[in-house]
Amino acid sequence: MSERQIDFDHLNKYVGGDVALTREIFGLFVHQTEMWGRGLDPASDDDVWESVTHSLKGSAKAVGAVNLATLCEAAEALVGDKRRMGARDVAVQNIEFAIEQIRTEIQRWEHAQSLKDLRGE
Repeated sequence: MSERQIDFDHLNKYVGGDVALTREIFGLFVHQTEMWGRGLDPASDDDVWESVTHSLKGSAKAVGAVNLATLCEAAEALVGDKRRMGARDVAVQNIEFAIEQIRTEIQRWEHAQSLKDLRGE
């Protein structure tokens, strides 16, 4: 199994182990990454690019997705004279891949929680 994408220790500092709240936060993350992910276009003007990558970074930090937050922060800087040919394309690929890994991890967590619910744990 690959390295964890979500820092559950970080997340639990805010949710205190509350499963319902964790589910809600994960639902918000999925919704926000779907919404902002549609705007993640390498050809965007600098203002749009910066806004989208900044918003994705905030969503990542909310769930403790440190790797995604780092990728978004690096992408956020690809504006003005730091905008290099192909750099945004690579950033989009890396961000989309990280988001998919996180969504898979969320699905695994949700499955584990469902099993616990069925067992009455």
